[in-house]
Amino acid sequence: MTPTPTILLVEGRKPTVERLAPVLNDQGYNVLTANTRRGALNKVRKELPAVVVLDTPSLRFSSQRFCETLRNSGSEVLPVLMLLPQGATIDRSDGARGHLRYPFSIKKLSNRIGRILPVPDDETLQVGSITLNLKQRYVVCDGRESSLTPRQAALLEVFMRHTDEILTRSFLMKRVWKTDYVGDTRTLEVHIHWLRKAIEKDPSSPVCLRTVRRIGYRFEAPEKPKK
Repeated sequence: MTPTPTILLVEGRKPTVERLAPVLNDQGYNVLTANTRRGALNKVRKELPAVVVLDTPSLRFSSQRFCETLRNSGSEVLPVLMLLPQGATIDRSDGARGHLRYPFSIKKLSNRIGRILPVPDDETLQVGSITLNLKQRYVVCDGRESSLTPRQAALLEVFMRHTDEILTRSFLMKRVWKTDYVGDTRTLEVHIHWLRKAIEKDPSSPVCLRTVRRIGYRFEAPEKPKK
C-alpha cells in the first residue's frame, strides 16, 4: 500500500473558507501547517515532509529567502511549490521546483503537487545536475523544470545513458525514430534545439549538448553545484 504523502503547507492567517489545508486533506494528503518562517523550518526538520507548499500572497516573510535557508541547511532536495498572486512574474532563480498562479482549481493544485512529489528511483535518470523523469516526461536542471514530448524525453534518455560519448546522427535516428534514413535530419535538429532550451543556461552557446561537426552530438552533464 502506498503511504500517504506528507505536505507542509505554509500560509499566513486567512479566513477559514480560504484555507487550503482542508481541501488538500480531502485530496488524500497528510497536511502539516505553519504560518511563520521559524515554524515552517521547525516542521521541515522534525516532520520531514515530501513537499513544501508556500502560499506567498499570505506570508509575511520572503519566500525566496526561505528557499535559500532550506538549501543552506542541506534540504535542497526538498521540492517547493510556490503559489503566486495573479499576474505575478515567475522567477526561476527563487529555488522553487514549481509555481502556480492564483486563481487555480483544487485539481490543478493537487496535480502540481503530485508532479513534484519524490518518485521511485526506477522512474528517474540522473546525471550530474540533470534529472529526467522517465514516466512523467519532464526534466529538472538546476532546479528548473521543463516538460518534454515523448520523443524529446527519449532523445534525452539516450544522451544521458551515453554521457561523454560522440553519438552519430544515424545512431540517434535509429534509436529514437526507429529508422535508418538520415537523408533529412531536420527533425533531429529541431529536437536538439528544444532539449537545449530545457537544459542549457544559454541555448545559443551550449555547454552540455554540443555539436560535433559532420558527425553528431556529445552530451556532457553539468556538475551538481557544490554546497
